[in-house]
Amino acid sequence: MKHTTLLLILAVSLATAVAAETPARVSYDAAFFAPFAPLNALDMVKQTPGFVLETVDADEQRRGFSGALGNVLVDGQRLSAKSQTLSDVLSRIPANEVVRVEILRGSDAAGDASGATVLANVVRTPSVGGGWWSAGFELAGQDEPAPNANFGWSGRRGQSEYSLGGSSYSFKRELPGTRDLFDGSGHLTGHRIDESPREFSEYAINGEVKRGVGEGRLVLTGQVDYSRYHDDSTLLTTTPAGMPQENELTPYTEDQITAEAGVTYERSLGRWNMNVAALATRKNYDSHVSSTHFDEADVMDSVFAQVLARDSGESILRGTFARELLRGRFEYGAELALNTLDAAMDLTLDLGDGPFPIHVPNSDVRVEEKRGEAFASYGLPLAPGWALDTRLAVENSRLSFSGDAQQSVRLSFVKPRLQLTRQAGPHQLQLRVYRDVGQLDFTDFVSAASLSDDVINGGNPDLKPQTAWVAELGADFRMSGDAALRLRLFHQWLDDVIDLIPQGPANARIDAPGNIGRGTLDGIETSLHLPLGRVLPGGKFDLSGIWQDSSVRDPVTFEQRGISDFVESKLKAELRQDVPAARLNWGVSYTDQSASTAHRLAEIDRQHKSSSLDVFVETLLIPKFTVRLTMLSILDDPETRRRSFYTPDRAGSLSGVEAGERHPGHWWLLSVAGSL
Repeated sequence: MKHTTLLLILAVSLATAVAAETPARVSYDAAFFAPFAPLNALDMVKQTPGFVLETVDADEQRRGFSGALGNVLVDGQRLSAKSQTLSDVLSRIPANEVVRVEILRGSDAAGDASGATVLANVVRTPSVGGGWWSAGFELAGQDEPAPNANFGWSGRRGQSEYSLGGSSYSFKRELPGTRDLFDGSGHLTGHRIDESPREFSEYAINGEVKRGVGEGRLVLTGQVDYSRYHDDSTLLTTTPAGMPQENELTPYTEDQITAEAGVTYERSLGRWNMNVAALATRKNYDSHVSSTHFDEADVMDSVFAQVLARDSGESILRGTFARELLRGRFEYGAELALNTLDAAMDLTLDLGDGPFPIHVPNSDVRVEEKRGEAFASYGLPLAPGWALDTRLAVENSRLSFSGDAQQSVRLSFVKPRLQLTRQAGPHQLQLRVYRDVGQLDFTDFVSAASLSDDVINGGNPDLKPQTAWVAELGADFRMSGDAALRLRLFHQWLDDVIDLIPQGPANARIDAPGNIGRGTLDGIETSLHLPLGRVLPGGKFDLSGIWQDSSVRDPVTFEQRGISDFVESKLKAELRQDVPAARLNWGVSYTDQSASTAHRLAEIDRQHKSSSLDVFVETLLIPKFTVRLTMLSILDDPETRRRSFYTPDRAGSLSGVEAGERHPGHWWLLSVAGSL
């Protein structure tokens, strides 16, 4: 890692010495994207050289409103939404409405609430109007087509602008697999055969309305999303010779509905710009799973059943005031938030005489968090080519628990951030130091059973957010021919690392999320855009990836290891060629990531997702229509999992191993799209 840092500093120094005097802000107008035949702004942002769209996952969000912001602006503005993704927002904007996509770096991105060092800004035409649509189906292992559809529309009526988007997605797939069982000495003791037909469907509609009110602008947003998942899993266990030993049927169903509404009002107050935003999100989740066990004679001898119900809500009120100074820009503001979770679990066991309840600690809990934060930022230019960005935030919160857990906790954090930017022609170098506070996943406070794995995942009301001091060195190179390279090196000093810890009395301990002390995280992230016009006319190559290493002290063995469920590397490579003369585009993409390992009390669970090689071809021969055929996962690379069991815990001896793989197979997507 040290050698990599030295090479990066040397490369930036050389780039500084030879850089041409070109503007710091990089811009790509609509004509640049025309060969890609984009339908909407999302298609255009994905094809922007040297820019990687940050998709904010619910499990990776920062605390508060800034956790959902991502790294894209629309006309320099944010959207007051959290359950809506950037993909939802950008999909509502038709391609013919986009004038250009700007890349904001260094001082242009300084002070942004998201903390991103590079932003994309989608600039639209003053006149709003138009739309797009797509429809198709997926054909997978069940040989039954699953329909999919999307649309986006925007328009203007009087003084109001509006946009509307919708999506319908579904799949019907198989995930068969096999497992081999070994004892502690490595001798084969049996086989297991998995069958897991599964179905998923999701429907969403979202929209936005903008209108001038008084001397300012009012923006309303909303979304409703419903999803349903079901699988009918079976697990047959046999002897090494193939004789049946036991069989288990585990049908599982979950439903979730999310509703969200947001409002933003912005206006000028003298030399100040005021922005006030309010957001309310509500989620309703429930699931049902039963595990019916049959002995070697195929006689039912037990039934486990679990019903989960979780209702959660988040309400946020945020206000900011900003103004330009003689040197730099100053902003201050505050945010108030109320987060809640009502969780209930019903777990029963039936041995033939009727079901009886099984109590699991911390399974019926109400959690409430009241949080307040005040912040201020100041960005200013220094010497020519240099810029400094500073930010300070102070957060206080109170967590209250009722039900199985009766307690309250007060938390307080100071979060400074300092960024120094060096501009050298089209190239930039950033050095950033800040303190980060992780998002608490409220489901970690409550317990649930995993019947398919025969484990209890405990809840822990004593869990605190993981914090980190972070040092980053980043470089953004812009070369001739739209070639671009971004690098980011980082080191994190972690406190209150969240991992798995033993919980409960000595004779009945289970695993639960908990804080295990200090740790470190080192890594490098890169993205490369390389036009291939000289060797492949109309071709381009994109590469993005992250490689990182973590280290913590194990609470069971007291040895140094990686953080549980931590993915050390992710890689995505894409090759694409656009042939306008033939009205044809084609491409191939490859994705892969390293295995993740969960360190449970008496088990090490290592899982590796399958890598994927996808190919697509699309034609624009039919006027006003784009027909696209995609073959996904043509490698048929298996998912692998290895569970190693220990007695009495991981500090003891190996007692058994279960090693298996599943084959997701490949599937086809056919879609037809057009403009409205």
